[in-house]
Amino acid sequence: MSFKQKIDKPLVGGLIALILPVLGFLFFKELNYANKPWDQLWRFMKASANNRNELVIFPLIPNLVLFYFSNYQWRWDKFTQGLVFVTVLLALGVVVSLVV
Repeated sequence: MSFKQKIDKPLVGGLIALILPVLGFLFFKELNYANKPWDQLWRFMKASANNRNELVIFPLIPNLVLFYFSNYQWRWDKFTQGLVFVTVLLALGVVVSLVV
């Protein structure tokens, strides 16, 4: 079984789509808010939707980049299905968090 056959599954795409935003959030937090402890960052996010904007949108960017490669370059169609499904669910969560 080739690498493409092993990875071209919706479950694999969905799992990676869950992992990448977490890594993106941790990277973004360390890049911009390294001096703030987690509880202070949480209060900052709860204070206003404007504060949440960059913190919840930026972590989805790695999924967009991976979508480009998995769909247009590598043609992993089933992987892309899982990736898109989970990314849409996460994006809906972002929209709800910005509205509330």
